[in-house]
Amino acid sequence: MKNYINFKNLTFIGILILAYQNYETRNTLNELNAKIEYSQFELNEIKIEASEANKYAKSANTLAFQIQSSIIKVNE
Repeated sequence: MKNYINFKNLTFIGILILAYQNYETRNTLNELNAKIEYSQFELNEIKIEASEANKYAKSANTLAFQIQSSIIKVNE
């Protein structure tokens, strides 16, 4: 047993543990990075859709005012 517990073997085991922790950390970071990238993509899509909706709302608002003006002129 004494022959197996020496500085070289302990160092090797420590390096293996650190390598595994590095592997897990890298996987976690990659997953977080993928989630952030997807969230940014979704946010950009929402911005585009909101911009389109805003254009349609302005057009509808303008049309409503035109209709209202026409109704007021007819009633006068």
